[in-house]
Amino acid sequence: MSWTGLLDWQLAISLALPLAAAFVLCLLETRGPLAPALKKTIGVVPPYIAALAIIFGLFAARLMNDVWEKVNAAQQVVQVEDDALRALLYVADITGSRAAVLPDVQAYAKAASRENPYSKALKSARVDTDKAFEALLATVARVPGVDAPLRATFLSTAMDLRRARDRRLYIADDQIAPIKWASIAVFGVLTQISIMLVHIGNRRALRVSVGLFTVAFAFCLMLFAVFDQPFETVLADEPAATLQHLHDEH
Repeated sequence: MSWTGLLDWQLAISLALPLAAAFVLCLLETRGPLAPALKKTIGVVPPYIAALAIIFGLFAARLMNDVWEKVNAAQQVVQVEDDALRALLYVADITGSRAAVLPDVQAYAKAASRENPYSKALKSARVDTDKAFEALLATVARVPGVDAPLRATFLSTAMDLRRARDRRLYIADDQIAPIKWASIAVFGVLTQISIMLVHIGNRRALRVSVGLFTVAFAFCLMLFAVFDQPFETVLADEPAATLQHLHDEH
């Protein structure tokens, strides 16, 4: 399954699971073999909702923090990659070797811009970028007329570039552990059940309360799915958008 297909499934499940759970709970309370027993479950106090809702909220906040940090890390690492390329050109200007370094910097930027982490052509794009980096590294290593400190700066900056790219690809490949998804889903459904039990005997209040929480529950799951794959969604134009300026360098 492609990354895009995986995201579509995550979004579908994020929407379907809370709605399905709410529908089943309302159906069980209305009819079926459990309806008489549920209607006799009177006396569950409202603070019981808060007990489970707090646990759900803690898990949701923790999970949202994880995916939000992933987006921030993705933005930062793309900027570090761009900064490393700019630094290489800056050192090249100092050493009078811009004409030798610029073509390889542009070749790397062009190859890296095609590294859509969720494309079927990802393997080919990564190979092209690896080759572009090797060519860039070879160029800065043999630039003539450069003293040892500046050459060390050249090589150190090139390795910073490599580490930034590796980090970008790692973030793109990383996903929330399934157990975290399962945990938030379980506590969400338990909270729906607690809301239903507290409102047994008042069907209109039950449906309104369960419905409102279900909307919030589904929205949380959908946010997790979207932000868990930043280069597929909120940063879909990266790293091409950030590295675009290098294509126009002269």
